[in-house]
Amino acid sequence: MPWPVAAAAGAVASGFIAWGSAHEEFSFHRWGWLEPTITAIGATLPMPLNRVAIVAGMAALAVLWWLLRPRPGVRPIERPGLLLALWALPLLWAPPVLSGDAVLYADSGWIENRGFSVYNWGLGSAFGPFGESVDALWRGSGVAYPALSLVVNQLVVAATGNHAYWSVVAMRIPAVLGVALIALTLGRIARHLHPADPDAAGRAAWWALLNPLLVVHFIGGAHNDALMAGASLTALWVTVVAVERARAGASPLVTRLLLWLAAPALVGIAMALKQQGGLTVLAVAGIPILAELARTPLLPRLWRLGVRTAGLTGVAVATFVALSLATGKGFGWIAWLSLMGSAGTPAPFGLLSQHGGDLLAWLGADPAGFRAAVALVSNVLLLVVLAWIVARFSDRPVAAAGWAALALAVLGQSMHPWYIPWSLALLGLATLTRRQGAWIAGFVIAFGVWNAIQTVVWHG
Repeated sequence: MPWPVAAAAGAVASGFIAWGSAHEEFSFHRWGWLEPTITAIGATLPMPLNRVAIVAGMAALAVLWWLLRPRPGVRPIERPGLLLALWALPLLWAPPVLSGDAVLYADSGWIENRGFSVYNWGLGSAFGPFGESVDALWRGSGVAYPALSLVVNQLVVAATGNHAYWSVVAMRIPAVLGVALIALTLGRIARHLHPADPDAAGRAAWWALLNPLLVVHFIGGAHNDALMAGASLTALWVTVVAVERARAGASPLVTRLLLWLAAPALVGIAMALKQQGGLTVLAVAGIPILAELARTPLLPRLWRLGVRTAGLTGVAVATFVALSLATGKGFGWIAWLSLMGSAGTPAPFGLLSQHGGDLLAWLGADPAGFRAAVALVSNVLLLVVLAWIVARFSDRPVAAAGWAALALAVLGQSMHPWYIPWSLALLGLATLTRRQGAWIAGFVIAFGVWNAIQTVVWHG
């Protein structure tokens, strides 16, 4: 497909998503979007055409992404970063699309800026300009976001003067920064991991940057997973830079500082943005010893990788704890982890817990025990799967981190489409078989389109 055609088609597709989302039907406040220009634009597309536009735009982006896939005889598309920017441009003026999480971020920032703790008081507790817009499912509850995520929310809200609309839209700034970090670091990591493959960087960009879930949910939805993913990829980039500097004869002291302090500290920063970022430590530990891992038998390989991972994890966790304490936020997020499974996502165990518990309640039984048992089974199975992934891909630690991130998204208590792009970025750096690539791409397309349909129906 010619580059100008791909650019125009993607911009039109995301433009339809933005246009449909500007309709007041999707506003979170009873008085609409609180911004006359956005309200006027949304009113030009009457209901239900606005819903059709959102779903059609999402489907078009998904099909376009598939048509641009690298394959035998078809090289990766050029200038993927610029292409992404053109695709995302129509979304930047619009309200958050297909999710109200940006409102939660804004309200948590307002609460923290007022000197209260959202962990202790819950969303909507400070009677600010965002409280009424918080979804009823979360209002009055705390958040499971760690300390640095709350600091980011505070900074955005303060920078926009607590504006009831633009503070929410400005939550895209950290998300765009996260995507920019992915774009800036991805190429060098891919070339380091696949030095003999001239298409490695382009293929990684197709998976990491152009996938529709990143475009729509990282940028369009302003989700904080984006900045976490950017910090994680930056940790890998620092690791690659250190290894390449060592090969070029750079100072061993600087190399050790980069490998054993800077890179795991970045993993700790990623964790302080969203806890899942801790999985990145597997790749940070393994990249410097890839050749050794490839030629070492399984048990000695696991021991070698495990020892390095444990040491780096100590630095990452210390950074995470230090940030949690230095910001004054602490660890109140722990109390709200169980709430995340109540959002009604298609996570298999989440569905089993929700609907099985509802059935027991309908039959007159107490569903609490059943739901606790499902949560326990879910956690045990997830740990088993993660252990298998680490063993199976112990000679390919970046792939191990990618598959582990995907397993965490699918087998946890909730599965949102914005959980997936981080794993796609890591898996795009790995060597996938054609079957693996086809299955993952099919899942991304189906999940993205289904979520668009489900969301517009649910809002309607």
